[in-house]
Amino acid sequence: MFPSVKDPSYGSFVGKSHRQLQDVGFEITETVVIDQRATGLTKLRLYLSFISKGMKSLFQKNYDFVYFHYLTYSTLCLLPFLFLSKPKYIINIHGDDLVGCSWVHKVMGTFSGVILKHCVAVVVPSEHFKQELIKRFSWFKEHKVIVSPSGGINSEIFYPMHNNELAGYSLGYISRIDEGKGWPELLQAIAKLKTLAPALYDRISLDMYGTGSQVEQMKQLIGELQLEGTIIYHGAVSQPELGEKYRQMTCFVFPTHRESFGLVAVEAMSCGLPILASNVAPVNDIVQNGRNGLLFNVKDADSLAKAIIEFFDLELAERLDLSREAYSSTREFQAPLVAEQLKHDLVKVIKN
Repeated sequence: MFPSVKDPSYGSFVGKSHRQLQDVGFEITETVVIDQRATGLTKLRLYLSFISKGMKSLFQKNYDFVYFHYLTYSTLCLLPFLFLSKPKYIINIHGDDLVGCSWVHKVMGTFSGVILKHCVAVVVPSEHFKQELIKRFSWFKEHKVIVSPSGGINSEIFYPMHNNELAGYSLGYISRIDEGKGWPELLQAIAKLKTLAPALYDRISLDMYGTGSQVEQMKQLIGELQLEGTIIYHGAVSQPELGEKYRQMTCFVFPTHRESFGLVAVEAMSCGLPILASNVAPVNDIVQNGRNGLLFNVKDADSLAKAIIEFFDLELAERLDLSREAYSSTREFQAPLVAEQLKHDLVKVIKN
């Protein structure tokens, strides 16, 4: 997946990774991507073309190593070469390509062990995910795992509004509208405020950004819960626009069920936003309850509703403390630092 002019949010992380590799000095001889969303036969055609182009690029051998994003789909073109030229390659694992539990992930993961066995190194977004990889493939050598937090954050886009006093009642959600992202519990939690905190419900608003396979289901649930006046769905948003969207929020809600890192939470924190997040690893390594945000039980709309009430019950001074701590928690994730460290680690494994 790769961003395009028509769809700038599609594969945004891969696009950022591509730019960073070039910025730190790597020469990219060829880029093989899918830069548009599709379904049905069109999607099948795009993937067949993608695999074909990948095999052609591998056959040319005009490279020192190949950098794959995603362990499953993207590496299908590699399978014939494992028995022939055996090129040097590195795999950047995103999340569901390792831990996804749907039948598609299980089928596509059939060859994951073979592909991992012959790779030079694997890039994962967090220490937690490194341990998850080793747990699933106990034979995999730990020194071949590079931890790099999803490209880091661009401080020119994600910076705090210093005059924001966090006195508003605006919640925000920026993520895919897909299974596992927790959007149903978020909607249900907002609906519960009608009974639990009617005065708060009358003042609160939720802005949702993102696209995915469950957008229509989300719209249907908003209607069923009669939340049309409280929740506004804006669709996709480009990377340069994200910072401004975060800075319009009072706090950011991250109801994910599972995560490999949690980049959107870090982006929001870099904008000075307190976070309401699922108490799930590795998110709870970044969001610390009572310090830079509040944690709630995963997949639990009641727990999320209570966290929303708790946040808006805080005094303004307490919200500002959470905001300052949120911002200071993101210093180690600045993009230039992350990119240089990744370059150092990649050069080290390639030379060995």
